[in-house]
Amino acid sequence: ILWDVMDTLVADPFFRGFERDLFGLEGGIKALFAIKDQTSFVEFEKGKLSEAEHFETYFSDRRPVDGNSIRGYLKQNYEWLPGMKELTAELQAAGVPMGTCSNYPAPWALLIEEAVGLSTHVPWAFVSGEQGVRKPANDAFRAACAAVNCDFHEVVFIDDSKSNVDAARALGITSIHFTSVEALRPMLLELGLPPRSTI
Repeated sequence: ILWDVMDTLVADPFFRGFERDLFGLEGGIKALFAIKDQTSFVEFEKGKLSEAEHFETYFSDRRPVDGNSIRGYLKQNYEWLPGMKELTAELQAAGVPMGTCSNYPAPWALLIEEAVGLSTHVPWAFVSGEQGVRKPANDAFRAACAAVNCDFHEVVFIDDSKSNVDAARALGITSIHFTSVEALRPMLLELGLPPRSTI
C-alpha cells in the first residue's frame, strides 16, 4: 500500500486554525491564501526552495515570518487521524508492505516523524521534497513505485485528493479515495487487505 500522508494518515494543522492561531487572521484559510505567495510552498514542496527561502517568500508582500513559530506549531499539532494508527498497525502485523507517497517538504516530513513516529507503522518511501516532483504528475507515481520496488499493478494507492487518485488510476494503479477509516476498511477488505486469515 502506498499512503498519502497529510489528511490521510496524519491531520494537517494548516487546515485546522493555522491562519488564526499564528497570524490572527479571521475568515478561514482563504484569508491566508489571499495574502500568501502562491508559488513559494509548491516550490518548497518540490525541494526547489529551502525552508529558509520559503519563509523569506511566504507572503506576497514579503513581510517577515517567524519560521520557528511555524515549525513549532506544526510539530505540536501533527496527530494521527482517528483510527489510522490502529489500521496501519493491523496491516503491518499482517505483513502488508507499506510506504508513503506524500507531497510534502522534506524538512517537515522530519517534523511529522518526530511528532507521531509515522515510520513505526508506515516507512517513508516517496516524499516530493526529496524527489523534486509532486502528485498528480506521472513521474511522482513512477518514483513512488520505484521506491518500494513495485510495478503499478502491484500497489494500492490511498489519498484524500481525488485528483491524485484519478491520476494514479489512469496509470493502472488500484486507488482509493480516502474519506475516513470507517469507509476505508471495507474497501481494503474487498482487496484482501489485510489477508482474511489474520483478522
